[in-house]
Amino acid sequence: MRRFFTSVIAVIAAGALALASEPAWQQIDSFRVGQIPSHALVVPYRTNDASAIRQMQFDKSPWYMSLNGKWKFSWAKGVDNRPIGFQDPSYDVSSWTEINVPGNWERQGFGTAIYVNTTYEFDSEWANFKKQWPKVPVTTNEVGSYRRSFTIPADWKSRRVVLCVEGAISFYYAWINGKYLGCNMDSKTPAEWDITPYLTDGENTLALEVYRWSAGAYFECQDFWRLSGIERDVYLYSTPQTYISDYTVHSPLDSTYTKGLFNVDIDIDNLPVAPKAKKKTKQTPYTINYRLLDAANQQVAQGSSNAAAQVSLGTELPDVHSWNAEHPYLYTLLIDLVDPQGTVTETVGCNVGFRTSEIKDGKWLLNGMPVKIKGADRHAHSQMGRTVPHELAELDVKIMKQNNINAVRNSHYPQDRYWYYLCDKYGLYLIDEANAESHGYGYGPESLAKQPEWISAIIDRQNRMWNKSKNNPSVIIYSLGNECDNGIVFEEAYKWFKQRDNSRPIHNERALYDWNADMFSEMYGWHEGVRAYGNDPKQTRPYMLCEYAHAMGNSVGGLKDYWDIFEANDKLFGGCIWDWVDQAFEATDSLGRKYWAYGGDFGPANVPSDGSFNCNGLVRADRSPHPALAEVKRVYQYVKSKLIDPATMSVSIKNWHEFTPLQDYTLRYTVSKPDNTVLISDTMTVQLEPREEKTVSLGSFTPGNEPEYYLTLEWLTKNATEFVPAGSVMAVDQFILPGNTSAPAMAKELKLKKKGNDYTASGITFTVSPVSGEISAISVNKKQLLEQPLALSLYRPATENDLAWGGKARLWFDAGLDSTYQHAATITASKQQVQVNADIYGRKGTKIGAAAYTYSILADSTLAINCHFVPDTAAIKNLPRIGLVTRIQQPSSHMVSFLGRGPEETYVDRCSAGLMGTHTVFPQQDFHIYNVPSTAGNHTDVRWFSIPGAGINMSMARPFQFSVYPYNDTDVDRAKHTSDLQPDGMLTLHIDAEQTGVGTATCGEDVLPKYLIPVQPIDFTTYIKLK
Repeated sequence: MRRFFTSVIAVIAAGALALASEPAWQQIDSFRVGQIPSHALVVPYRTNDASAIRQMQFDKSPWYMSLNGKWKFSWAKGVDNRPIGFQDPSYDVSSWTEINVPGNWERQGFGTAIYVNTTYEFDSEWANFKKQWPKVPVTTNEVGSYRRSFTIPADWKSRRVVLCVEGAISFYYAWINGKYLGCNMDSKTPAEWDITPYLTDGENTLALEVYRWSAGAYFECQDFWRLSGIERDVYLYSTPQTYISDYTVHSPLDSTYTKGLFNVDIDIDNLPVAPKAKKKTKQTPYTINYRLLDAANQQVAQGSSNAAAQVSLGTELPDVHSWNAEHPYLYTLLIDLVDPQGTVTETVGCNVGFRTSEIKDGKWLLNGMPVKIKGADRHAHSQMGRTVPHELAELDVKIMKQNNINAVRNSHYPQDRYWYYLCDKYGLYLIDEANAESHGYGYGPESLAKQPEWISAIIDRQNRMWNKSKNNPSVIIYSLGNECDNGIVFEEAYKWFKQRDNSRPIHNERALYDWNADMFSEMYGWHEGVRAYGNDPKQTRPYMLCEYAHAMGNSVGGLKDYWDIFEANDKLFGGCIWDWVDQAFEATDSLGRKYWAYGGDFGPANVPSDGSFNCNGLVRADRSPHPALAEVKRVYQYVKSKLIDPATMSVSIKNWHEFTPLQDYTLRYTVSKPDNTVLISDTMTVQLEPREEKTVSLGSFTPGNEPEYYLTLEWLTKNATEFVPAGSVMAVDQFILPGNTSAPAMAKELKLKKKGNDYTASGITFTVSPVSGEISAISVNKKQLLEQPLALSLYRPATENDLAWGGKARLWFDAGLDSTYQHAATITASKQQVQVNADIYGRKGTKIGAAAYTYSILADSTLAINCHFVPDTAAIKNLPRIGLVTRIQQPSSHMVSFLGRGPEETYVDRCSAGLMGTHTVFPQQDFHIYNVPSTAGNHTDVRWFSIPGAGINMSMARPFQFSVYPYNDTDVDRAKHTSDLQPDGMLTLHIDAEQTGVGTATCGEDVLPKYLIPVQPIDFTTYIKLK
């Protein structure tokens, strides 16, 4: 059926091209011309080379030739400006430049990298074109002409030779020695041609003519850089004349999930007919053999059959080692084609994992277990464009595994082959997604999902994806595409899949409540909507968030709240955070400073752009982590605990692994004082099977004089894996144990000596501005501390979430919170206090509230500042923060110590990763500069912080938040790129009674109500201890 289907599509496409007056790149049906039908990887390996198959080192085969490297290249803007006839070997290309293959041409100095999200970049003034499928621009289209030569090895000359182009965007023609091979239109899956008839002895010439835009671009409208050219490997491989053309592995578990059911369907082409056999029987003396080896290289199964055009072999394996992301056990399959003389003429193979992915009783199950997807969406991205070197892909997997990420949605297209190999080997669940997104035509009647003309092209894309990854055990769900709307096109695609492969559930994000998806999936569902779906008995399909927790800038607030909901209901099986890596390119500004460039940073002013919306990663483009990654690790962790009884340190422990007993970990628990002194430290092993829960007592604890103590549970791996060493801390929980709760005696207020606007006691002098009533100066023994007045702070440099359509920054700007000032109504002084009543005004001069202050100096050299703020609720609808702010000279020793959650930055809705204790940070490192700079470096649940070099210790009469950084808030707010922020020799000090969370409003829910600051009167006291 496979070969018939793809052949029919090829014939239809070729016929359409022959009849059409438009060039192939302007036609819907020109997606495969002259090509070999799609199939599994069949590059032959050396005979018996199980090691190469296990490591997918087909590039080490004598029957493989890489064509990567330097190619001759000509770039033209305007189709009519391309070189004509360059495919002829006699055409002189010696003056052409060279380009690296693979690698997008925009990253090599040709054309413009464009970032848009939901629109077609060619539907713009810049391209001088209006969308009108399937047509794309002609005069502003770009064409890359590629040429290189190669010589076939001597031992290939009697064999069949295949050209494979793994990916080039968005359309290309191919020639060998000037002979036309065909064309291709799907940039993310392989295209292959049998080039044997066109080869000559000696040097051969390969030419590819690549078009930036084609009809296929209407389904390549993904949220990424719009780039062009050959972006994946190009190579040749050789087979014997009788050869294995395809094979499909089936390796589910039986109904008890203990036995492996192995079957392999093998296609063999060009079999000779035995001389005495009747022609119609097509019997042949060739045989086909398979061997299945375990991870120790021991044979566990084998089978043999006379060769035929289609052969099916299989067996049952009792007590099989199953594959899952926690224990990705792989077997190795070798398939040998043997000629009549008993010689192995060809060996192909792959890794095999035994696992069952299914939906039962409204739950998604893997190997019978209701697995939670702790995922991220991942675009292919590097500084080369969408060409991802192997070592960078390995780094992605390593960081994911170290941070408890167990799944990736291939967003939004099939990935490079090596990525699947890594996920098979190291254990990541994959949602493989077809290269189909037509967001630019929206979700209404004109959406391309509703246009039957596209059915064949989209089914071809499903077919290509399936054949590429059908043998990869890590692929546990197939996705029909992304943001295409739903309609007849994807109804037919769903039917096609169900006829072809019913071993994996089908995902279709835009299907929502429609029938052509096996699960309900949506993007950025709000917390309560997710909960409501899970609790609705009418909803019988499992639920996932294919995108959520939009990680743009300072973000990922509310992640724990999502997982509290997911973990309460097995119908809800998790989601994928948008997304894994910033799609940023390193650039240099006019002053020679490096920065991360995003949409709109390249090309002329009228280039369409969606700005920094392509920088949503948990890691930067260089894979260094953003602060939210620590939160992801903590929320995604597989062991979670609750404190039951502080006196006996009884904790309820749940093992959230699906396939790993907890005895594979060591529990290390400690009780520590606020200064990090450890009072109790011990280890133990807890016997707990997957998904089980029990209560364990860690022993009694008698508190001393400290106000609180910290019980910390850490779960350390006992056994090393490739990317997670033994002894790695993979889960942490911490609980506050109550101590001496009696409030310490407050130092008494000292008598103040007044001189003008100065008030002095015990060597400390503070100055009160007669205009604003703010403390404009503080000196200790005549040494000045402040560079700016100590002022009421109601604003933070806005995050991208704050500025988003669902964010609250517009309310702040409406109230003028970004530039407030105050005017003292009264200033009165008593013997021990200065009292100020002041009116607070916004940037527009509108009164937005009132504040009453009391200033005093205590006997322990502390300046006490009480503030009672009453907002005008008619003017202020939302508050980002309420506290005090000032600036000081940066001392030579500018480290900052604090007791609170850390050491990473935390916000009230993103603080799971912060551990209570005393931490030391350095302001410049503590302030994370996001791609678009914003507020950063905040710390929550703080008891005190100090800047020893400045002689300052600050606290409040309640847990508070603070940040210290070497930048001016105005500069932070104005900065557009990472290089725009430079230390100015001073430190900004924020001490906040409250600060709102960060939410995910750039695409999703804003800050949850419980993490907002109530707009109501608030009273807080700040203590500044001075030395």
